[in-house]
Amino acid sequence: MNAPHMPRLSVLLGVLLIVQGIIFWGLTGFEPSRFTAAIPAFFGILIGGLGLVAGRVPAARMHVMHLNVLLALLGIGGGVSMFMKGLGSEERGEGWMAKLIDQGLLAVFCGIFVLLCIKSFVVSRRSKTD
Repeated sequence: MNAPHMPRLSVLLGVLLIVQGIIFWGLTGFEPSRFTAAIPAFFGILIGGLGLVAGRVPAARMHVMHLNVLLALLGIGGGVSMFMKGLGSEERGEGWMAKLIDQGLLAVFCGIFVLLCIKSFVVSRRSKTD
C-alpha cells in the first residue's frame, strides 16, 4: 500500500469509527450519561477529516498522515487501557460486554491502521532513496 492510498484509508477508517460510535451509543439508548460509547466516533471524525486534508493537499500529506498515526496511537492506548479496566471491573451490569467490544474494536481498528501506515511510510522512504 503506497502513500496515495493512505488518505483514502484514513477516510474509510474514519467512517468505520463514526459508525461504530453511533452503533454502540445507540445500544445504550442514546443516553446522555453513556455518551462515552461514542468516543470512537470522535476519533473517526478527526482521522477521517485529516485523511480528506491529506488527499486534497499533497504538500501536507506526510505531516497530516503522521498526525493521523499519532491519533490512532492514542486510540490504541485509550482502547486498550479502558478495555483492561473494564475487564478487571467488579461491576458487570447491563452493557458491560458491549462496552468491552466497543473499546476493543477501537484499539484493533487503530492498531491495524497504524501498521498499514508504518508499512506505507517504509515503502515511501525506500522509493525516495532509490
